[in-house]
Amino acid sequence: MSLLKKIRRYSVFYFVASLSLVFSVQAKVFDKDLLQEMAISYVAAQINISNDTQLDLSALPLDSRIPDRTCNTEPELLIPSDPPFNRQVTLQIKCNDAQSWAQYVHVRIVEMAPVVVTSTNLARGEIITSSHLTIEMKPTHFIRAQYLDDLKVLIGSRSKRNIRSGTPVLLNQICMVCKGDPVTIYANIKGLRVKTSGIALEDGILGEQINVKNKKTGKVLNARVDGVESVQVNI
Repeated sequence: MSLLKKIRRYSVFYFVASLSLVFSVQAKVFDKDLLQEMAISYVAAQINISNDTQLDLSALPLDSRIPDRTCNTEPELLIPSDPPFNRQVTLQIKCNDAQSWAQYVHVRIVEMAPVVVTSTNLARGEIITSSHLTIEMKPTHFIRAQYLDDLKVLIGSRSKRNIRSGTPVLLNQICMVCKGDPVTIYANIKGLRVKTSGIALEDGILGEQINVKNKKTGKVLNARVDGVESVQVNI
């Protein structure tokens, strides 16, 4: 083999080898952003959530003085505790090769759930329609028991006070049956469902017991609110 061919062959070999070395090094560099993304993905995979909730995961910023890390093997990810996690969990990312480094990443966990909020200002006494409402995801630790997640329940009810746009709607802010309103009274009698008309003597929300007056008989009945301007009595 001529000297010229040997030089060309060695040149190609070293060129290819140098390319492989460059891409190998690049593939094993772990900067701060990548470490945080790895931590978030790992934590997310450990958590089971219900269909009506979602998670908002974020990593706390790492110290700007931390240099980029390199590792010849895939780093090991470790969490000291098992799910369910609190609102923050600390994860260790560890390189087990000759570099032998460990980086701790703090991941904040916020569970979100749907909440009915107003999409426009509501005036006191205003009848609520679908155009007044929307669904937003809110942190579950801020959600109160009176918050609603189904806007259909509120359609046709009435606001008992002024409610600002973007505010979650509380049950005590509305009445599905309002005092003085005409209501439909339902009753189950011997397997038959009958209805009559009445007048609400109190404000009421879904599931609440209120007094209503039967228009035909004038009798006052204790009834359970089961919808907008609708109540049910047990006979």
